[in-house]
Amino acid sequence: MSEIDELIEISRHYGSDSAYVIAGGGNTSFKNDERIWIKASGIPLAGISEGGFVCLSRQKLGEIEDKTYSEDSVLREEQVKSDMQNAIISPKDLRPSVETSLHNLIDHAFIVHTHPTIINAVMCANDAQKEVEKRFGSDALYMEYTDPGYILFKKLQEEIRSYRQRYGSEPKIIFLQNHGIFVGANSPSEVKDIYKAVVSRITEEKDLALPSGRLETYQSELTSLVSDYYASRKLVAKAFRSPISNHFSLSHDQYQKISRPFTPDIIVYCKSNYLFLEKGTKPKETGDRLREFEKAMGYYPKVIVEEKGGLIILEESEKSIQTVLEVFTDMMKISLLSEQFGGPHFMTDEQISFIDNWEVENYRRKVAKK
Repeated sequence: MSEIDELIEISRHYGSDSAYVIAGGGNTSFKNDERIWIKASGIPLAGISEGGFVCLSRQKLGEIEDKTYSEDSVLREEQVKSDMQNAIISPKDLRPSVETSLHNLIDHAFIVHTHPTIINAVMCANDAQKEVEKRFGSDALYMEYTDPGYILFKKLQEEIRSYRQRYGSEPKIIFLQNHGIFVGANSPSEVKDIYKAVVSRITEEKDLALPSGRLETYQSELTSLVSDYYASRKLVAKAFRSPISNHFSLSHDQYQKISRPFTPDIIVYCKSNYLFLEKGTKPKETGDRLREFEKAMGYYPKVIVEEKGGLIILEESEKSIQTVLEVFTDMMKISLLSEQFGGPHFMTDEQISFIDNWEVENYRRKVAKK
């Protein structure tokens, strides 16, 4: 089996497992001395083929490492994006993952970056760093949250250099707060072994079982009101409930634990603000609350939590509804499990604003919808 075939196999392996990857999240790569093949932005790992990867020159990517860019964040990201496009060998019509430079930086042939539920239960918890240090010690590199893109790349570049100086080796495990994990190795089998070991260490001495029970469709007076309100705008509303959604819809206090995003992917697919509506909210008040939300946020609520009811998902198509539901359900799981690691740790307003306004993530939204 060629290295590219191995890359496709391990990409599909994790991409088809919702415990590791949801929607278009995560990315994988393989590199040799001259070239790197990395997943294209917005392309799902599940079912990916060779045509879903972008091949780039490592020499040209290396020039980004030492180049000085504008201090203006918008201009800087455009400059970096341009230089990355210039490094593309083929195909020219796809955009490489925004984390390409990170993959190029880590000195292992295969890199698999995912956002696993169990791992993000720690990464999105208040005690993330303490838990990583306790469970992994020098076996892993931990980084506090940093805005994705060039800033994250430069920060990780410094941290990896420091790690090499301290331990005389390359980190195989890199944890990113409120983001996910990078695992690097020189073979896919070793990558899989490392992932298994990581999950084993995290679950040690912890009961991380989630509420059992099926996800079911749901209907109430409120779901009908929301559906009718947005029908003229050709938006589709569907409602669901499950034991885990029941846990967070029980009261406004419970809802607060899922009221803000944990990771950039949640913002990409679900936006950064959601709406809680009390049970028995009357038609006129429902309309008023929806109008107030849109006026304040500038967009319709993709997720509405009905008190002691279900999740109302609002989107442009059935497919988009399913994606939002999967991502938000994963967010609820992370919040619930994070209670065993110090409680949920949300992204800050500044971090959220960066993702909301970042052209790269807007591009990923568009590709995902297609």
